[in-house]
Amino acid sequence: MRKDLRVVIVGGSHVGYHTAVRLNNRGHNVTVVEKDEDRVEFLNDQYVATVIHGQGGRPSVLRQTNLENSDVIAALTDYGAMTNIGICATARRIAPDVRTVARIDHGDDEGFGEMVSGGGVRTIEEVTEDLELMEVRVEADAPVAGRTLAEVSFPRGALVVTDTRTGRFPTAETTLEPGVQYVLAVRADVADEVVRLLRG
Repeated sequence: MRKDLRVVIVGGSHVGYHTAVRLNNRGHNVTVVEKDEDRVEFLNDQYVATVIHGQGGRPSVLRQTNLENSDVIAALTDYGAMTNIGICATARRIAPDVRTVARIDHGDDEGFGEMVSGGGVRTIEEVTEDLELMEVRVEADAPVAGRTLAEVSFPRGALVVTDTRTGRFPTAETTLEPGVQYVLAVRADVADEVVRLLRG
């Protein structure tokens, strides 16, 4: 049975809002932190999340989100990779066990790999209405476990972007290792098939 998550999203602009909508639709408990007063009013009118007005990089604001009892914090602000990474670092100081996701629009693949963490299956970001970034952990008995990307026939509309252990871009010789989490760009209509391949 799927575990409903408690997710804190910092940044209620386009990406943060649509992520909150998607998570809420899937039954998860969502809290959004947003510093812009007009945007806070908009978010409150949508009834998709608990909304906290404040700067998400401040420990005093993050503590209002009940971070210690949350599963994931996603820093999805428009203010750049370093701001989002800083928010995640602050969150980990407050709640060392919380999983973190940082929105990184520009930067190297190593930084992306370091900041995406967690397990199972998780949507990181809805890129468009039909495309999302997913993090999936390969199970030992999954059809792809121990096979290289050259040996695996993913459906059209699915691409392995990186793994969260090394943060490197994969090649045809990359082996999909059990227990390792991979970030994939996946079209919505093939997402279930991709999950079955990696999870069994």
